[in-house]
Amino acid sequence: MQGDAKGPWTMRRSICFMSLLAAPAAHAQQAPAPQGSGDVVRAADDAFGRRIGIEEVGLYSEGEVRGFDLQSAGNYRIEDHYFVRATGLPLTLQEGTAIRVGANALRTDFAAPSGVVQFDLAKPDPGARATVETGWWGGQGWVVLSRFSAGTRDGSLGVAGGLQYNPSQDYTDGTGGDYIAASVVPRWSPMPGLKLTGMLSRTWFTRGGDTVFATADGLPPPRVLRDIERSQKWMQQRTLATQSGLIAEMDAGHGWRFGASAFISDVDDQRTYFNLIRFPGGGAPAEEISQAFRGERFRSFSAELTAAKGFTTGTLTHRVLVMARRRDSLSRTDPGAALPVVLFPDVDKPVQIAQPAFTVDPRRKRDDVGQWAGGVGYRLSIGDKAELRADVQRAEYTKQVTALDGKVTRETTRPWLYSGSLTGAVTPQLTAFASYARGLEEAGVAPGNAVNRGAVLSATVSRQAELGVKYAIPGGPSLIAGLFDIRKPLPGLNAAGVYEFVGEVRHRGVELSLAGPVTERLSAVLGASYLDAKISGELVDAGVIGSHPIGRPEVIALANLTWRVPEIDGLAIDGGVNFRGERYANRANSTTLPGYAIFQAGLRQRFEVEGKPVTVRARVTNLFDTFVWNANNAGIYQTNGPRAFTLSLTGEI
Repeated sequence: MQGDAKGPWTMRRSICFMSLLAAPAAHAQQAPAPQGSGDVVRAADDAFGRRIGIEEVGLYSEGEVRGFDLQSAGNYRIEDHYFVRATGLPLTLQEGTAIRVGANALRTDFAAPSGVVQFDLAKPDPGARATVETGWWGGQGWVVLSRFSAGTRDGSLGVAGGLQYNPSQDYTDGTGGDYIAASVVPRWSPMPGLKLTGMLSRTWFTRGGDTVFATADGLPPPRVLRDIERSQKWMQQRTLATQSGLIAEMDAGHGWRFGASAFISDVDDQRTYFNLIRFPGGGAPAEEISQAFRGERFRSFSAELTAAKGFTTGTLTHRVLVMARRRDSLSRTDPGAALPVVLFPDVDKPVQIAQPAFTVDPRRKRDDVGQWAGGVGYRLSIGDKAELRADVQRAEYTKQVTALDGKVTRETTRPWLYSGSLTGAVTPQLTAFASYARGLEEAGVAPGNAVNRGAVLSATVSRQAELGVKYAIPGGPSLIAGLFDIRKPLPGLNAAGVYEFVGEVRHRGVELSLAGPVTERLSAVLGASYLDAKISGELVDAGVIGSHPIGRPEVIALANLTWRVPEIDGLAIDGGVNFRGERYANRANSTTLPGYAIFQAGLRQRFEVEGKPVTVRARVTNLFDTFVWNANNAGIYQTNGPRAFTLSLTGEI
């Protein structure tokens, strides 16, 4: 499902909605978009995160790396170009996604702490080619996905893209609706050394109202049946999303390289609903507390210019680069219209009511973010023995909030940011690395229950230090081991009810990754992470919150294997397990959610029909139908998906 995509609007509904419950919380909406199939285990070069279609493997995801949300740090790239998203990219636009941390993150220029998410756009092949995939995507429903590409033999001109249709797509909260996506990626090299890439995608989708759970005492809810729509039947959401952009890259010769890019990410939430199923306790029936929203808009523009000069002096290789970036983000939100509370005596037998009359407030709260950044970087390589990297940036970040009553608040921050790393070859196979970085992150706006409601906090500076090693086993997989320490200021309500910086959150951990071919026919992705996540400051000292963040397990581990069967040409069998340890379920740290393991298994058979390649993919996710509650920082709970079967057929036409 697309949309781990959490845009800058993810806090909006909870601040309005949770005020009905007198709780300072937030709900992050997930936008949809199912994905296609691919051999992601063989494609992964580490265990930190790789996605091809609907199949992904890794300790981390596009939305969360090392326990932090990457949206506020702006750590997204499209083919190594700076990108600020309002929502995730659809499958039809991209070839895949990779999470870069540790040794593999050092290749990214001017990166911020936590990690980097890299999106690769669809690429054309020489000649003309088209494929169609159809079938049942487990947990999402029927799908028809067509991909096309056409290109000249010399690669100077080409186009790729796709069209996807999911009738009545299913979501983990039991809702459903139609999903349509269309994308095109043209590529042109008008002269030697110059490459131009464009991108354009539109997605349209409808679905029932977003539905989550909460309890009056903050403890985990009782177990519920999944795949039940608890949203009211007349709650039909409608959203249009657009992604567009242009990339220019030029190798001017004599060591000079230039780059330019500009992207627009836009979400038009024409009609949305939000439902909270609240368990009041004491045997009372569950309450469905709902709000309706109309005409919300989220839009981000991001652009970058780069220039680099490479040269050598004796055995030394140098590269000097300069960068300029611009970002403009708009969030226009509806305060929401409260709907009648519906009582559910049995939460697994939801009660339906007739659509009530309600009035939508014509006013809108508006958040505008403008950011400039300029930087200089230097790279020094001593053959293949060592590399030194250093970056310095000056940023100007301005956030302006226009409240419903027209009151405008504004805050500007101008920090210096810098990063540096050192990589050294201990042996031809063993490399050691160390790095340090400071990054700029958004801190948000004071919620409705704060004394300084609507006040804009200045952007914060996060810090990350890490060191590790990478060992490439000759002819086999690569091993990466690393230590990291990330620190960020923590916003919250102080004892006087003022929303300000009240402490620090620190994530310190160990990562292990082993990925690559074990034998000629067996590929593996194995990984584990230990996270020591702590909160400190006046809220912890006063006993208002616990010293651990919500929903962050100490231990995450995975094991995924793909084996190409020698006796049957084209047949591959795969399987794996993902484990997440115990984690705290509420702000007080008074209870925990148990650890769990999710298993999956599948096979892929490739063959030819009249000389055309055909692939049959069968897969089962959540093999043992494990039930899981997941909690976020707002005290909101969501379930995982039940056991699901995938069966699809992909053929070239």
